[in-house]
Amino acid sequence: MVGYRRNKSESPDAELFLTIATRNREPLFSSSADFELVLDVMQRTRERFNMKIMAWAILPDHIHLLIVPGDADYSKVVYSLKKGIGAEYKKIGYISKGDKIWQDRFWEHTVKDEDDHLRCVEYIHYNPVKHSLVSAPREWEYSSFYKYVDRGIYLENWGDSESVVVQGAGFD
Repeated sequence: MVGYRRNKSESPDAELFLTIATRNREPLFSSSADFELVLDVMQRTRERFNMKIMAWAILPDHIHLLIVPGDADYSKVVYSLKKGIGAEYKKIGYISKGDKIWQDRFWEHTVKDEDDHLRCVEYIHYNPVKHSLVSAPREWEYSSFYKYVDRGIYLENWGDSESVVVQGAGFD
């Protein structure tokens, strides 16, 4: 049996990088309506658990989140997000009762310091390029990239002309 332990942190300010993948990496999110549905459930989950979402990207077969769960149990956050998206998909008839749309587990990484935080944010925003969905991060509207542009953290053309190399990041 595989030994598996969740990351634990005593600090409510701990940041966690999460990757949540669809079952068999099926590309379930393919239309703007799909992406908007996921965004809506993300927002409701954020409000329900009173947590911060620092960065995010929704791709056809997985979601990346950088969160500060505060006092919330982040496993419950992920469970709620998965359950909420599944319930919405059932409601609109995309899936039937009993269908599984998610991998059983998810990947998590506790952010260690500011450099690690930057690596996670860059990885999240460059991920649509990595997966050949677009040629530049600014072309993918289903991420928090433009919030970082608006705050002056990125220039709009960040990642356009050359591949971004995120050292030590194997988050997919």
